[in-house]
Parts: sequence; structure tokens; C-alpha cells
Amino acid sequence: MPRVKLSKLIFAIVLAMSFAPAGFAQQAKAPAAAPGAPAAAAGRLVEIKVPAPSLKGNLLGDPTEQSAAVYLPPSYDASPAKRFPTLYLLHGFTGNNKGWTQGMGLQSLMDEMIKAGRIREMIVVAPNGWNAYGGAFYTNSSVTGNWEDYMFRDLVQNIDANYRTLAKPESRGIAGHSMGGYGAITLAMKHPDVFSAVYALSPCCLGMEGDFTSDNPAWLKTIRLTSKDQLKPQPESLDDFYQIAFIAVSAAFSPNPEHAPFFADFPYKEVEGGRLEKVESVFARWRTKMPLYMINENKENLLKLRGIFIDYGQLEQFSHIRITSQLFSKALAEQNIPHVFEMYEGGDHGSKIKQRVETRVLQFFSEKLEGQ
Repeated sequence: MPRVKLSKLIFAIVLAMSFAPAGFAQQAKAPAAAPGAPAAAAGRLVEIKVPAPSLKGNLLGDPTEQSAAVYLPPSYDASPAKRFPTLYLLHGFTGNNKGWTQGMGLQSLMDEMIKAGRIREMIVVAPNGWNAYGGAFYTNSSVTGNWEDYMFRDLVQNIDANYRTLAKPESRGIAGHSMGGYGAITLAMKHPDVFSAVYALSPCCLGMEGDFTSDNPAWLKTIRLTSKDQLKPQPESLDDFYQIAFIAVSAAFSPNPEHAPFFADFPYKEVEGGRLEKVESVFARWRTKMPLYMINENKENLLKLRGIFIDYGQLEQFSHIRITSQLFSKALAEQNIPHVFEMYEGGDHGSKIKQRVETRVLQFFSEKLEGQ
């Protein structure tokens, strides 16, 4: 297949993975109820606005009030004294939380699995992680705002204050896909006093390998950009997508409020002959944000977690995800940190996410999180 056609094919899949509602257009067949199980009322989905003081002063103009969706299980209204464990679901780059609620059909999926007795009742929170660059990567930045603080502090405290959660780490889990998988791992790794279990689906950005290296020709094109107007709102190629992604990650990992127009430093610079050279100081800043290089300093935190699960599909398009997921699992094993790593058959970056949520993710948290 010619390279141009291949790039367009891969890019189409990238768009599907970004959790736009169309990404999960096909709905799974409802599971049969367990024999003798009582009929359960449906849960409900609540759309809310959450104050986000941690984002105050961000240079992208993103609001200090963020949207989130909250799934409340069937017994929430019927049993007003009951409290529930909580799962936080983080979406991927260029997407928003509607990928979970509309695209995947979160409410119907949860209702069906609870009714069938396949999982315990849980509150599920799907927050927004989209910003003016397409994704904030759930990390603190002097440019994009303190999204890490918003997630583990502003959001969690708001949910605990307004809903009947079991407000303790043993009853909180966090999961995500791609950018959300990265966010889930870093938040759990750094805040085991908030989250006690983590599941990362095809997590991006774990380490500086594969298509994050200078071998990717999109880096040179990104470095040569001089204006935001040069970015294509509707990318036409994988290189176009990488340019948007590299700028977003750089603004999150190596922000520089003095470096217009993108307010970010890049980990590579162009030298004579169009070659790229590593910028060691910026590269070092990226490493402080990437979980593969954070294990040693966070070993005690990781050992506190009740469960760690990482997966990706064998047809995963992004090479850094394939490479760094394996390296991350190997590094955890070398430190004797319990976890599960699985490369599953057939799936690419986004094609089997709903199936994985149904067959792995929800059961994982149903087992790991403490109920009432």
C-alpha cells in the first residue's frame, strides 16, 4: 500500500480512537440477566459543571468551570442511605467525555452489567480533559493549567461532596484510554491516597520511544511552525495529527509562557542540514512527566495500589505505545510491583475499547474497589 494511502488509513483510525461519539457507534448486545436475578431499575446519567480553580490563569483561555458526566447506579435513588465506590474514566486526545457517555453508551452498559450481576454497583465519573490544544494530558502546566490538581483534588472533592460516594482511596479507581491511560497511570502513581486501582487502555506517552523519537519526520515539521494558523483544524494526514499532538504534549510537559506562539519548548531542535538534535534540558523535563522514568521515585506509592492493569491491542498503530507499555510492565516486574499486562488479539488503538471496558475494565474495578 502506498505510504500516503497508509497514512490516511491510520489517521482515520486515529480519529476513531479519539472518543468522538462515532468512535463507538456499534452497541454491544445486552447481556442476559443472571438466572433468578431480580429486575433492577435503571441508573441515571447526570451532566454537571465542576468548579476548577486549579485551572485559573491558564494561558489558553480554558474555563475554570469544567463539564463532567456522573453515572448513578440503580440503587442510588432507591436506597438513600447506601454509598458506592467510584470509578473515574478519562478520555483520549482530541476527544471529550461524550466518547464514554454517548459513543460507548455508558449508562446502558452499566445498567446491563449490573442487572446481569456481572459487576457491583458503582458511581462512574467521566470528566472533560479537552482543552484549546485538544488535550491537557491531565498534568500540571504553567501554560495549560494545573489539570492534575483539578482531577485529583477539585473534581474528586466535588464528587464526594455532592454524591454518596465511599470517600476513601480503597473505594476509588481510575481508568483511561490513550491520553486518558497516561493520565490514569500518573494520577494513581502519584496519588495512592486518592485512587487505589488503575487500568490503562493503550496508554500513550509512557516514555520517549518509537514515534516520539527524532526519527519521526513530523517533529521537524512541528519545529518549523511559526504560527497557530499553520495548524490544520481538520488534519489531512498522520503528520498533521502528530504536529497537533506534539504541540499539545509540549505545552503540557515542557511549557514556556515566554515562547510564543505555542508557549512550549520542544525536546528537539533543527541543526544544519535539517537534522534534529536533542535538547537535553527539555528532554529531561519530559522524562519527569513520563511514567516509565518515574517508577523508582514512586515505588512505594505503586506498591500501595490494590491493582494495576495495562493493555493494548496487537494491531496498535502507535509504536511508542507498543514499546513503552512493554517496558513499563518490565520495569514494574523488576521492582516486584504486582500488575497485569495484556496484549490482546486483533485490536488496534481504538477498535475494541468498548469490548475491553465490558470484558475487563468494569470487572477489574468491581473486584478491586471496596463497597459498602
